[in-house]
Amino acid sequence: MQKKLILTAKQGDEQALEELYHQYRPLVYALRKKYYLRDLDEQDWLQEGFIVFYDCLCAFESSHGASLGSFFKRAFENRVRSLIRREFAYKRQSNIGAVSFEQTITDGFEDLCEYTNDFQDPLQQILVQEAFEESKASLSNLELEALSLCLEKPIETLDPSLFSAYNRSRRKIIASFNDK
Repeated sequence: MQKKLILTAKQGDEQALEELYHQYRPLVYALRKKYYLRDLDEQDWLQEGFIVFYDCLCAFESSHGASLGSFFKRAFENRVRSLIRREFAYKRQSNIGAVSFEQTITDGFEDLCEYTNDFQDPLQQILVQEAFEESKASLSNLELEALSLCLEKPIETLDPSLFSAYNRSRRKIIASFNDK
């Protein structure tokens, strides 16, 4: 069954490719827990995994004795290590301490004022604080709970429903800032 699915995917069947990748997607999540890449979120990890999986599928030959899963695992882990080496390259060392505005939002409501106090223009500071308060008001109780739990413990430890609520709250806050 798996061999037939592999052959079908190699011939260009997108449905077979997606079905195969769905079977190996837990490997992407396992490596995401094992390695931390500062600039990659969940969607980036899944996209990197899909790209590597597609390359592996195209190059895969069952006659070499390795399974597609072990081939993909090795190739994806090598890709992650390359991304880590790239992240820590000498010319990117100045970016290590940088914090995005989005990150300041996920760090918590209290810390936002510390970042916004650096504005030279008082009007800009007021607009940011108002936008943040408005977005906070648009969150449901579950989203507020998920956001506050993310401040206390790592995001990966959240229950899947709370993780979804956290992502919704994050999108709402960012959208509110983008609207202003």
